[in-house]
Amino acid sequence: MRTLVLHTERKTQLVDVTASVREALEGETGTAALLFVPHTTAGIVIQASGEGAAAVAADIEAALETIVGESWDWKHVDEGDRNPWSHVRSALTASSVTIPLEDGELALGNLQTIFFCEFDGPRERRVHVAVI
Repeated sequence: MRTLVLHTERKTQLVDVTASVREALEGETGTAALLFVPHTTAGIVIQASGEGAAAVAADIEAALETIVGESWDWKHVDEGDRNPWSHVRSALTASSVTIPLEDGELALGNLQTIFFCEFDGPRERRVHVAVI
């Protein structure tokens, strides 16, 4: 297993980690890559980016901030938590994804990109990458 270390810059931020995952997989053999986020206020998704989809990440960030408002009457705050909305935003994404490998390479579609999703930044975060 390899671990990617990320440093996010904003409270809500999608970070393209595709190149870092490819680098972590160099020299590995197997049929799939498993990516796991060991945080309860972060997630991971596969979404579009690139030509014709450059604003997708920003749209997802804005949508999650709109769908899950910080000013709601959060019960979790009574337990001393300062970021209950980040747990809910995380629940709307995934804590892990599995991507098939084809000849040792990620079998992603042309516009598919792996995004780490930060919901309580800025912070240092980790993504574990394992080959199956």
